[in-house]
Amino acid sequence: MACGLSDLIGLSLREKDVAIRYAARGSSLPCFCSLYFGLKDLSLVAMQSLRALLGPLRVFDAVCRAKGVTRAAQVLHVTPGAVSQQIKQLEVGLGAQLFQKSGREIELTAVGERLAHRVSDAFDRLNDALNDVADHQLDKRLRLKVTPSLAIRWLVPRLQRFYAQHPDIDLEIATIAMADDIRLEGADCAIRHGMGEWTDVELDHLFDDEFLPVCAPNLASHLQTPQDLLQANLLHSMMRPEAWSLWFSSAHLVDPPRLHGITLANAALCYQAAADGLGVAIAQRAYVDDDIRSGRLVVAVDHVARTESGYYLVCDPLKAAEAPVRLFRDWIRSVR
Repeated sequence: MACGLSDLIGLSLREKDVAIRYAARGSSLPCFCSLYFGLKDLSLVAMQSLRALLGPLRVFDAVCRAKGVTRAAQVLHVTPGAVSQQIKQLEVGLGAQLFQKSGREIELTAVGERLAHRVSDAFDRLNDALNDVADHQLDKRLRLKVTPSLAIRWLVPRLQRFYAQHPDIDLEIATIAMADDIRLEGADCAIRHGMGEWTDVELDHLFDDEFLPVCAPNLASHLQTPQDLLQANLLHSMMRPEAWSLWFSSAHLVDPPRLHGITLANAALCYQAAADGLGVAIAQRAYVDDDIRSGRLVVAVDHVARTESGYYLVCDPLKAAEAPVRLFRDWIRSVR
């Protein structure tokens, strides 16, 4: 957004000099003059107060994006009281009410709506400008947390395509035991299992839960119906011990007898055992699609059990604009 000379009224001499030099260079840094002149009718506000209000403006932007004080506090890793204090400081500094009560929630006033739009645009463009520099200057390392089975069966086989596009990004993959409660401490992103209802992260849907029984081709001829599987050697994953019961229930065998078989540490081991002819594994479809296409595994009984959960790539909203995270998210959205 360009600034005309008239836009420099009210700036200090130093701020005028900086603004003119940015305009002369065609800089992509956002022009905060538009924010100032969009609100000049409030008589606030000289641009010299902008520096003092940048912190509260950042908090205001977080509240607007997160749609609530509590959720913004989670994103910013501060208390709700600290967020409210910053909003109050901004309102006092601007001489305008930005939020009003609506039941138990808060909503923007007309002035708040106008400010929210301009502040969001300003911060977005500032982030873009900083990212242009960061893309070439910062350490391009991405730290990711996933379960072992997901890493082995789904992510790693696809990573060659990511590295072909971004060979300069160093990826660190740490494995964790459970996908249902992955915290982001020590990581930029994680792949989390659930219904995608987390408010403290940005997320991208990867695939849904779809369970089906798989085995080696030589075992499949003896298996036609869900009842036939009750006589088979079933392979159980310690990470999803309920998977077989869920599948039988969806196949209308609500109370099958005790399910015998072999229990292994994770799904990847179960799939290997199934391919070796040791028994029948209950598989996440996304993990075995390649094996089914190649004929290494076959579907034992043609019935799929689905849940309301799925797998999501999640990241800290404050890191979402960083080059490694942004590029990895762009890539993984295209992966199927």
